[in-house]
Amino acid sequence: MSYIDYFVVFLFGLSIGSFLNVVIYRLPLLIEGNDISLTHPSRSFCPICEHQLSWRDLVPVISYLIQRAKCRYCQTNISSQYPIIELTAGVLSLLIVYQWGFSLQSIYFLILAYALLTLFVIDIKHQLLPDIITLPLLWIGLLYSISYKEVTSAVIGAMAGYLVLWAIYWGFKLIRNKEGMGYGDFKLTAALGAWLGWQALEQLLLIASVLSVVFFVLSKQSSNKKIAFGPFLILGAIFIITTVNN
Repeated sequence: MSYIDYFVVFLFGLSIGSFLNVVIYRLPLLIEGNDISLTHPSRSFCPICEHQLSWRDLVPVISYLIQRAKCRYCQTNISSQYPIIELTAGVLSLLIVYQWGFSLQSIYFLILAYALLTLFVIDIKHQLLPDIITLPLLWIGLLYSISYKEVTSAVIGAMAGYLVLWAIYWGFKLIRNKEGMGYGDFKLTAALGAWLGWQALEQLLLIASVLSVVFFVLSKQSSNKKIAFGPFLILGAIFIITTVNN
């Protein structure tokens, strides 16, 4: 692949990242019952002044820099989340295509990476892992495994991923009399088990656990404060899919 090919892949990732920002903003509102959907309104708008944005306001990263992180219409500061998500999607696209080239396998893993990036931010902001993303991710993972892995490994991985988190959840609840994680974490781990196979679950859970402990210690969080576990699972999964040839 040439440098031009990689540049095109990066631009594609930036564009997808722009769409993911729409999903990250709208999907939680949709789940809460607000009059909004992923396609309505059809055009993006400022969440503060609700002014419809023109194409000049929607160029990934560039618009953010040109407008100096402010809405063109109401001058409200624009969250740095927008360019960060766009750039992250671009970098993930590069890593995946570098790993698997232009192939159907790359398309599968791009879908996985974009979905995980969306879930990562939604879980951090809302402590929510929407079924509308996690459940299709599980089935797509099984479909991927039919073509590229042992289906048995994927099925066992999905079942084991769910059951291990389920056991931890109930063990923690019985000992501490409170919930340590949500049911969305079970479904996410099941989906990741389907993609990565049961053999990768130990590595995935180890990475996620270490990251969560490091975060807990460095951030000096209260033991009574609920912390989303999904983002740590996602970081572990992204590390595995971008460094290990699955």
